[in-house]
Amino acid sequence: MANQLTQEEIKNFNKALEDRISAAVKDQSKWKDVLPDLMDADVFVVAQMSDRTDANGNKMLNILSMKNAEGQQCIPFFTSPNKMSVLASPDRKSFNCMKMKTAKLFQAVKGKQAFLNPGTNDCCKMFTPFEMNLLVMENANKNK
Repeated sequence: MANQLTQEEIKNFNKALEDRISAAVKDQSKWKDVLPDLMDADVFVVAQMSDRTDANGNKMLNILSMKNAEGQQCIPFFTSPNKMSVLASPDRKSFNCMKMKTAKLFQAVKGKQAFLNPGTNDCCKMFTPFEMNLLVMENANKNK
């Protein structure tokens, strides 16, 4: 990451949001209150800028994908650097990661599933492409 967070900042990053997500995992009715804040939150993805460009000349983004339990490709994203530790292995302890708004991430990965905080039991959620599209549209309308 270009902007390194201190250990204290890492510990506190999105802590209140993570607590609310954990509550929503236990009580599904709470998601309606959490999702707007998640869409506006900064989250982390394992990614780096590509040397390739799109049709408009913009550099493309290479984002890590993984397979979910059903064998489908999904994009992992994380509410804090601490939650990313599930990706670490003895030979891989650091990652190129980017901080971005959830809404922007969902726009960038259209058509793919996204998995919030994989590897955690109390602070995770799988998002289908349909859900992500709805959330992006709702977020766009909110910001008009």
